[in-house]
Amino acid sequence: MALFVLCAALPALCAPPQERRGGPGFSWNNTIDFHGQGHGSSTLNDSAEQRLFNVSVNVDRGGKITVSFRGERGRPPLAFTGTVIASENGRLKADVVTEDRRLHGPMYISVDDKRNVNSITLEATDGRDRLRVNWDRK
Repeated sequence: MALFVLCAALPALCAPPQERRGGPGFSWNNTIDFHGQGHGSSTLNDSAEQRLFNVSVNVDRGGKITVSFRGERGRPPLAFTGTVIASENGRLKADVVTEDRRLHGPMYISVDDKRNVNSITLEATDGRDRLRVNWDRK
């Protein structure tokens, strides 16, 4: 269902291979990959910000999503997994969890039909701690 909703919002991404306008790297019936060069930050409980750079978003046929941000030099990537639950006019809504599976919340991802990520926002919590992520394309 999630891929159907995504395809309805961005039909150029999901057309059969002979009709697809997207570039190389699209693997029909497997995943749709989005990438973005930009910057942003993540903040846990209003502590110091962690700077975020490029992002990679992968959505598989079943609606599973992975999102990974490149962090500052020497820091591990910030990664999330989850499920796409809605898509409309190039805006995906996903229910995601942090890599340690502790913090959970809705992530909003703006994409275009050229597989670029334009912006991402997230507010995730476990009921006690709160993580905020804001990222924008250059």
